[in-house]
Amino acid sequence: MWQEYHPTAIAVLKGFIVLFELICLWGQYVIYVMAGEVVALYPETAPARWPYTIAGILGVACFEVALIPLWRLLDLVKRRDVFSGKAVRWTNAIIICAAAEGALVLFVLLFGLFADFQYCDPTSGDCFNASITMPAVGLACLVALLLIAAFILLMLVMRSLLSAAIAQRSELEAVI
Repeated sequence: MWQEYHPTAIAVLKGFIVLFELICLWGQYVIYVMAGEVVALYPETAPARWPYTIAGILGVACFEVALIPLWRLLDLVKRRDVFSGKAVRWTNAIIICAAAEGALVLFVLLFGLFADFQYCDPTSGDCFNASITMPAVGLACLVALLLIAAFILLMLVMRSLLSAAIAQRSELEAVI
């Protein structure tokens, strides 16, 4: 007979959440280290080091924070308490994290497009405008924004379905 939830699946998913958290912590460290190495190789990118580093670390942090509501939703499934209304709050938290992620990607896109930096070569003394973004980065940001928007829309639909199911369950409990 089919169960409403599978304890093994929930345990595996929680294990993945822990793994993702550890990978994210490592990734934030790597972002910081790699930013320094990129500036060492390409000194003209120095003015963009900290804005991009902070945006990258915050972007990973948004994903990390979104894993917390996911964990709580799995707890609700395990306790068979999904339709109590608590799930809507955790779903809203995931939507907020995705929106913050989208804002960070938009910042990276706009910063790369409109930031103008002067780079002066220390050996020759020549100064020129330094471009800190490539067309591929801009395209990747646009694709990321579209994917984030699609995810947010999907989560909004899921939240409205959850709210409708909660309302119907409340009506059925009143009848019974």
